[in-house]
Amino acid sequence: DSLADPIVGHLSDRSTLRLGRRRVFLIVGIVPMVFCPALLFFPPGEPGSFDIFVFLTIVLAVYYVFFTVYVAPWFALIPEIARSEADRVRFSRLRAMVGGPIIMAYGILWLAGIDFFKDAGFNANTSVQLVVVLSCLFSFVMCLAPIIAVDESKLEVVRSTMNIKEALGTTISNRPFMIYLVAQIMFILGMSMTGPAVPYIVRIILGRDEGFAALLSLAMLPGILIGFAFIHVLVNRVGPRNAVIFSIVVMGLSMLPYGLLTPSVPEGPGDLFNLSVIIGMTAIKGLAIAGFMILPTVILGQLIDLDEAATGANRAAMYYGVQGLFTKWVYAASAAIMSYLLTAYGRSVEEPLGVLLIGPVAGALCLVGAAGYLLYPEKEVRQKAGIPFEPMSAR
Repeated sequence: DSLADPIVGHLSDRSTLRLGRRRVFLIVGIVPMVFCPALLFFPPGEPGSFDIFVFLTIVLAVYYVFFTVYVAPWFALIPEIARSEADRVRFSRLRAMVGGPIIMAYGILWLAGIDFFKDAGFNANTSVQLVVVLSCLFSFVMCLAPIIAVDESKLEVVRSTMNIKEALGTTISNRPFMIYLVAQIMFILGMSMTGPAVPYIVRIILGRDEGFAALLSLAMLPGILIGFAFIHVLVNRVGPRNAVIFSIVVMGLSMLPYGLLTPSVPEGPGDLFNLSVIIGMTAIKGLAIAGFMILPTVILGQLIDLDEAATGANRAAMYYGVQGLFTKWVYAASAAIMSYLLTAYGRSVEEPLGVLLIGPVAGALCLVGAAGYLLYPEKEVRQKAGIPFEPMSAR
């Protein structure tokens, strides 16, 4: 899947098809991307059989490849639709403000949907399958929207004429881009551990069931609302780079206190302290979410503008493709680190150290990512790309 990213990006940047450089890939990718996840919940054969292993492997491979076919060109549309930096911040903020609550609510709606179908008389497996199918249909409608709405003929862009070797070489030799990419990789390496760690923290440290994990996400809501309300103030005052550094530092620091916890049970010794730390740190994380959901896209937009000033072509999809090539391996590495911590140091009430270490390790990696962003030469990039300073409004 990761190898498909730069290939899809290159083909999209060079496309001369009548439907546009981006939309044609969205059209090709949408159906497999949206409906392969549903197939995962209807496997053939007996549970635990080799046939199911083969089936899941093939379906997941098809899903991830067509996810790339859709998503890389979709991201490339952002700097082409929103030409100014202020517009990109507004666009990314709107996308995050719509998508973020949906993602948060879905953790609760998923469980509520399963319970709804169980109460209607369906068994547990069928209830899950119905929720999955409805989710895929909803996703299809959402993913269809840009295909219908975007008219690429109105966009002022120049296609790339580079071959793939030249395109890759030009992208990787862009020093500011590689600085950004390394910083983003370190941040993602830490950030990707936080979500999967929540069920372990809830069960092992708090002694509660997984349903509490979904409710815990609501603690982020006040911080998220504050973050989205004031992100434009922060960007106007310190710029996108420093704003994303601030957001990542807040996220990293909020993970460190998890190492101070000790396993407890509801209303038992230490339970109030555990709840206070976890709910408090979760709320603080909400403040950071707006920054790292919005601003990396804006910074990558600066780099795409820099490349366009140097090459004369808009190669946004290749930049997103190279980013995907590296970051998708990072997700696997993050899972491996977390698995090592749990296996080597324990994931039970009796041996909780592995669970307790996830927070500090993830937080430290985030802070390394923030330090990497300090090296990103934003002023130099803006000057060479001819990006003017344009204050962002609250709208």
